[in-house]
Amino acid sequence: MFRQCTKLFVPALLILNIAACGNSVDSQISEGLSDADTIFNAKPESSTASTEHLQFYLPKGYEVKNSSDETNVILSKDKQTYAIFFNPNESKKSQHFYKALQKSEKEEIVKEQTYKKDNRFGFATVLKKGQENYEVIASTGGVKVTGLVKTEDVNATISELMTIAHSVQLKNK
Repeated sequence: MFRQCTKLFVPALLILNIAACGNSVDSQISEGLSDADTIFNAKPESSTASTEHLQFYLPKGYEVKNSSDETNVILSKDKQTYAIFFNPNESKKSQHFYKALQKSEKEEIVKEQTYKKDNRFGFATVLKKGQENYEVIASTGGVKVTGLVKTEDVNATISELMTIAHSVQLKNK
C-alpha cells in the first residue's frame, strides 16, 4: 500500500513543482512588462554612457563593450551580452522592429506588451530560447535592446533594457 501511494505521490509532487516554477516565470514576466510600461511613460533617464554616435543611460553593472558603427552597440553585465540596435531612419512612432519580430519569431513569444504615448510606440517581448533561457527585447521607435538571460533574471532585465532603449539618442554632430 505504501509503495502505491509513493508511486502516485512523487509524480504529483513533481507536477506541482513544475507548475509552481512556470507561474513564477509568468509572474516575473508580467511584473517586468508592467515596469516597462511605467518606464516608457516616464521621462527618459539622463545619459551616463556614449559611443561615437549615440548617448544613453546605462543601469548599474552594465558597460559598453563595443560599438562597430552608429547603429550597433554591444553591452555586457555579469558575463551576459546585450545589444543596442539603432535605426536613425525610423521615427519614435516606428513599429518596424515589432512587425519584424511578429513575422520571424511569433511562435517563440512567451509574452509581450505594446506601449503608446504622445506619438511614440514601444514594446517589450520575452521569447523562450531553450530550457532555462529567455530572450528579452525592449524597443522604442527605432531603438531595440536585446539580450539572452536566465529565468531568474527576466524581470529585472525587462526593466533595465526598456530604461536603456527609452534613453538612446543620436549625438549632435
